[in-house]
Amino acid sequence: MNVYDCANELAKALRESHELLKLKEAKEALDKDGEATKMVDEFLALSQEVELAKYQGKEPDKEKSDKLQKLYSVLALNKDAMEYLNAFMRFQMMMADISKTISEPVKGVIGEEK
Repeated sequence: MNVYDCANELAKALRESHELLKLKEAKEALDKDGEATKMVDEFLALSQEVELAKYQGKEPDKEKSDKLQKLYSVLALNKDAMEYLNAFMRFQMMMADISKTISEPVKGVIGEEK
């Protein structure tokens, strides 16, 4: 089995996946609303900052957490924004699962424990 052939098959499967197709569809709808697009981008960047702080064992900045909640409340009123965020999260979960699956065989070799 050639690893590169498998990688190419995985790329093809990703391009044809329901998750990516829904994400593209949601992105096209969202892009029609410039203001919502800006808010979604800000929301994703801010949520990444908050998650990074949590991952590092730090308490997330209260101001950022509050702003994140307010942004979410506003975005929740926008159908296209919510469809995009939901599709984005489903796609991210799929990619995390794939990453976990393909990194599993090398954990012992690179010093990570199961």
